Amino acid sequence: MKILDPRINATVESMRSEIISFLQSLVQIPSENPPGNYTEICNFLQKEMTELGFEVNVVEVPEERVRQEGLSTPRKNVVATLKGSGDGRHLIFNSHIDTVPAGNPEKWLYPPFSGEIADGRIYGRGATDSKGRLTAYIMAAVALKRAGIPFRGDITIAATCDEETGGVLGAGYVTEQGLVHGDMVIVEGYSNQIVRAMAGVLQLRIISHGIPAHSGFKWRGINAIEKMAKMIQALEDLQKQLEQEPSAIPGMKFTTINVGVIQGGTKVNVVPGSCVIEVDFRVIPEHSLDDIYNRVMAIIEQLRKEDPEMNIKVERIPDFQTEPMVIEDSSPLIEELQNAVEEVTGKRLPVVGMLGQADTRWFIKHGIPGINFGPGTNDNNLHGYDEFIDIEDLIKTTKILSVLARNVVV
Repeated sequence: MKILDPRINATVESMRSEIISFLQSLVQIPSENPPGNYTEICNFLQKEMTELGFEVNVVEVPEERVRQEGLSTPRKNVVATLKGSGDGRHLIFNSHIDTVPAGNPEKWLYPPFSGEIADGRIYGRGATDSKGRLTAYIMAAVALKRAGIPFRGDITIAATCDEETGGVLGAGYVTEQGLVHGDMVIVEGYSNQIVRAMAGVLQLRIISHGIPAHSGFKWRGINAIEKMAKMIQALEDLQKQLEQEPSAIPGMKFTTINVGVIQGGTKVNVVPGSCVIEVDFRVIPEHSLDDIYNRVMAIIEQLRKEDPEMNIKVERIPDFQTEPMVIEDSSPLIEELQNAVEEVTGKRLPVVGMLGQADTRWFIKHGIPGINFGPGTNDNNLHGYDEFIDIEDLIKTTKILSVLARNVVV
């Protein structure tokens, strides 16, 4: 059994109150997306991380690019590097600075921007997703330095915006512009598993065109909602087929179909002339986006043959389209992380896939291998009321990440 490096263990323990306070301060700065107000949190990170010894760069996305994405508030990212002595591997930690909206504050037992501590937990929006992860990444790097362990490689913290809405001007922008580069990346994840694969995302807007008429003369029209009902039933049948094509990666199950939005009709006594649905597909690595899209189009063609009045159009929703992301189970990065987990906990973690998405894809797209790991689990009320993080989980995971950093950059 590996023995936890006493230098890292003692250093992180000595930083316990600092780690807790840092996360509380982050939670107390609202950064809900939408709308995406990042100035205050970026100013805080710039000041604090500079004092912690990082070289800090606040990256402001050009206003024209922000407008092109249909956004009205400035987009900012923080890229901070703890420099090694040179000639070593470069490790990146990536976590986002935006959160989903807090919702009705009266539904929270603890105020959403309080960072309140109760029963060994820190509560607040972003306590886990993803300010808790960002805190662990920053403090893991600082702990390695304070432990007096010389290291040659660099450690970069990429604190990026807009992950909750696709990350185009966050991790997407800083990787596209070459502002973040390195040999490997750890992206926000969970402390009870290592995620090596994430589903692709295909989103479609499907439009049924009919002919409006008075409901008392229904035969004069074509009911677009009734035609769409056939489409929805066909998608349900496709879902059953896809359930028979499971992924070989644990945790990924099968490609899923979700009809998330439906709109149609103008008045109860009018034959509806149009109906629109928006459909989200989470695509396992064994499939591609084009494969699933073509299967949907084949279904529509069959429906048209069966019903000549069927007038269905399909549009791809461009905002969030990405192929499945997967890194090989034999990746050295996974083994490096497993060794760090084993040194701190004496155990190894399951290596899985998941049907969600994260900013990992932006790094992999630019040739940087990445996996997902960080403090917190799916049981921490992520995106819900009373989101929290267990303090002991936060401290333990900070130790794991510091050991990983030692293994990678020393």
